[in-house]
Amino acid sequence: MENPIRILYIVPSLTLCNGVASYAMNYFNNIDKDKIQIDFITGENEENIYYNEIKRAGSEIFYIPKMGLKNIFKTIKKIKNFFKENAHRYDIIHCHVLNMGAFYLYYAKKYGIKVRILHSHATKSADKKIKEIRNNILAPIALKNANVYYACSNLAGKNMFGEEKYKIINNAINIDKFKYNSEKRNYIRNLEKIDNDEFIVGNIGRFMPQKNQLFLIDIFYEYLKMNPKSKLLMIGSGYLKDKIIEKIKEYKIEKSIIIKENITNVNEYLQAMDVFILPSLYEGLPVVGIEAQSAGLPCLFADTITKETQLIENCKFLSLSNINDWVEELNNMKNIKRKDVSQMIKDNNYDIKTEAKKLESYYKKLFEEKDKI
Repeated sequence: MENPIRILYIVPSLTLCNGVASYAMNYFNNIDKDKIQIDFITGENEENIYYNEIKRAGSEIFYIPKMGLKNIFKTIKKIKNFFKENAHRYDIIHCHVLNMGAFYLYYAKKYGIKVRILHSHATKSADKKIKEIRNNILAPIALKNANVYYACSNLAGKNMFGEEKYKIINNAINIDKFKYNSEKRNYIRNLEKIDNDEFIVGNIGRFMPQKNQLFLIDIFYEYLKMNPKSKLLMIGSGYLKDKIIEKIKEYKIEKSIIIKENITNVNEYLQAMDVFILPSLYEGLPVVGIEAQSAGLPCLFADTITKETQLIENCKFLSLSNINDWVEELNNMKNIKRKDVSQMIKDNNYDIKTEAKKLESYYKKLFEEKDKI
């Protein structure tokens, strides 16, 4: 048997409910490991089910902390030393981080990795002005040192690469795992003490400014006045959790909110929902939006999210400037009946089993042509 192609993934984290981590693990778990071996560098060291899956497959995880003002030179030195010692082990580097990509791709090039992929997962470089300024400085360095460009959507590709040639790699999922299942729905609703006639509004994402959950609480507060037999189910974690809870307490709606952190059965919790809502300030093409649609859920997305996200008919894109529109559409979606839409998701090329084979063939071609890139 030939040696597998060795690939190094650079990801911001491997935490649960993180879109880039979900993307990476979906492909990692479905690619042919006899042909492709993927190791990881992550900026957050938080062991979970993903770590177990990676190590069980015989791959490695390296931790290099995210860069900040206090550790900038120390982190750059760690990146340099890593590639000085390990670059010879890898045929391809696949970088899923824009800002740190400037350093990872620079040293990957310097120490001889010939195929250097930069992958765009977002339509905006950051959600804070200071980070946006930083990323606008670092982005040209990352672009210069990459020689292959991937994106999760055309909007994300054009945002990072402009008119440069890039290839779309769909945020594909395990469709069978997420398709509508009434038994799982009943199990989770019983577990969470949700009555049969309660309408469940669902949201999944890190508790951070980009995901806009404070605005979501405003929407739900207004909707609750219209439909008191409803609850908001939020799945995620992050540094804005305290502010979110503070706002919930201000509105005195604690009994109508369910917050779940670091759960491993997101697919089952999607079954318990009645509508999925994602009012993000920006997204590339959200994996969780594909998962929610695969579960047959009607979806409300902010119009900041690319229309490429829509795969089924019951999706609406709304402006973040008008809460009343969100409340009205939530009410309109109250009586939509769920159905199995798995074939529709497959027809739109979001079946991970098929898409992993495509990515595998892309890696193989890049490996074969690495001296010409």
